[in-house]
Amino acid sequence: MTTDAATDSTTAPTAFEDASSEVGVELRYALASRPTPLPASSASGAYRLADLTIVLTRRSTDPIECGGITVTVPVGSGATALAAATIGMTAATDTPGWTGAVATSGQVTFTPPGGAAQIARQKGLSLLVRTLPVNRTVGRALLTVAVRWRLPGESTEDSWSTETVTLAISKFPATFSLGDLRASAGRIAHGDSVTLTWQAAGGDFQLLYDKADISVTGSESYTAHNITRDTLFQLRGTSSSSSGQLEAVRSTLVTVTNPDIVTHSLTVTKAVVTDRLATARYTVPSFSAPTLEHRPDLSMRIFNPLMRLWGAPTRLPFPPAASAPGLAVHGGKLHLLFRPYDKEQLTWATYDGRTWRTLSGFTDPVAPAPVSLIAAGTSLICAYRTPDGRQLTRTSTNGTTWGTASEMPPPGYGATSLCWDGTTLYAAVRTHSALPVLEVKSRTGQEPWQDFYSYGVLRPEIPIGSPELFFRNRTLMCLIRTLAGSVVSIRKDAEGVLTAHDEGMRSSHDVRLVTTGRGLFVLFPDSEGVLHSRSSDGTEPTPETPTAWTPAVPVDDYRTTETPALAWYRDRIIAIGRTSATRP
Repeated sequence: MTTDAATDSTTAPTAFEDASSEVGVELRYALASRPTPLPASSASGAYRLADLTIVLTRRSTDPIECGGITVTVPVGSGATALAAATIGMTAATDTPGWTGAVATSGQVTFTPPGGAAQIARQKGLSLLVRTLPVNRTVGRALLTVAVRWRLPGESTEDSWSTETVTLAISKFPATFSLGDLRASAGRIAHGDSVTLTWQAAGGDFQLLYDKADISVTGSESYTAHNITRDTLFQLRGTSSSSSGQLEAVRSTLVTVTNPDIVTHSLTVTKAVVTDRLATARYTVPSFSAPTLEHRPDLSMRIFNPLMRLWGAPTRLPFPPAASAPGLAVHGGKLHLLFRPYDKEQLTWATYDGRTWRTLSGFTDPVAPAPVSLIAAGTSLICAYRTPDGRQLTRTSTNGTTWGTASEMPPPGYGATSLCWDGTTLYAAVRTHSALPVLEVKSRTGQEPWQDFYSYGVLRPEIPIGSPELFFRNRTLMCLIRTLAGSVVSIRKDAEGVLTAHDEGMRSSHDVRLVTTGRGLFVLFPDSEGVLHSRSSDGTEPTPETPTAWTPAVPVDDYRTTETPALAWYRDRIIAIGRTSATRP
């Protein structure tokens, strides 16, 4: 089974903001019109036709039995009447079996099949009154809705009751108009600006948000600055009539990445759960370890090598991630594996350049530990940890199902890095010992894992973090961060001699790498959590000449405490990780 979720987001206006609503004892009622705002008919010529929708929803979880509904539409030419006449009006519901009838008096009757039908909370009922000729007088009309009801199981005639409510609807001058309110972006970074646009005429207009109340009569745009939390913007238009002031509203919601939370009092009784951890540049309240839980979302950045530009992090449509993800390209798609917080099975998803699709395939329990994923020829290979501490690999030959699990040497710390040279699978791990040692294992086919090499030196060059294996000019190499924060590359030559080079990088977390032809591209965060990138043209280093890297370039202003996984996909570099999305 698959489910789709598009990552594209647009700012859509809220439909029927002008709907009149009323709460009864048994039901909720909402009235909307089309067009909206509803204009009165011109002084001469044909009447304007309108459609009304009245939505009834059950307030309680238990259903009620409905014996019929009447809607009284005021008919006449005055300001408090709505329909000029009832000729041409029709009535129906969205539920099969109901019938609708319109009387010349304006009373519209809706009859359920068999004389009675249930209205449940999850179902509701929509009453439709179509092609209503709106009269020519601006004003405010009241519709009356009467519902005959009783509880299910009651059968006597005196068990019926009637609930009656009134719903208001305004008829605006023909010169009045209020179009959709749109925002330049539906989601913005903390402290950014957003531009609101609309089309409006024939009345007085106010833009309202937070505590702001701004007159925008005669304008069609406004830029709001320094938005730090999710904000509802409302455009309110008013016009006068003999029956009182008429009001129409358009609204749109702008959400903020990592918003401010303002509250007078906060009491924590169990735990504080956050999807962002502060870096050294920021301060947060001090919590003991059991009370602070990190539940980050996965986000994706895309790098265009030709333009040398990164896109801003986009949150992916998945639950918070309990593990660093694995990322690989296979069968023309980007594959993603990670362990979510809400279940013990891995989530497996693919990306075709526009849409994410989740796949089924993992049923075994998995520990909340980093996941590794590589493409090996026509197969995918993943490595993951079980709740009892074992490290397993699985292979997918078709990109839709996984084979049986196979044991591998477990890492003592961090993640396992996988690499494949066409015939042999390599795995780099940091093992348990008095001083952590980097070990590289190899395996051909289904043969047992063999020691390829191990590397461990004294402080401050003790390897820490998770390694990153890769091939360069047919030579297996490994990048790993040391206790001092420097990044070293380790290689084994044909004579079996291990050499290590200081790559001239200082990183606060693991270095992640992707190959682009002969070239290399790395990503790593500095001490303040700012991601930096460097690249190399692929020139082979020598003992005397280390790798020639370009100068480090900040990726963007978004902070992170964990380096994202990298993949080269469709002439773009994709970075996905549990990264921050907060501007300083």
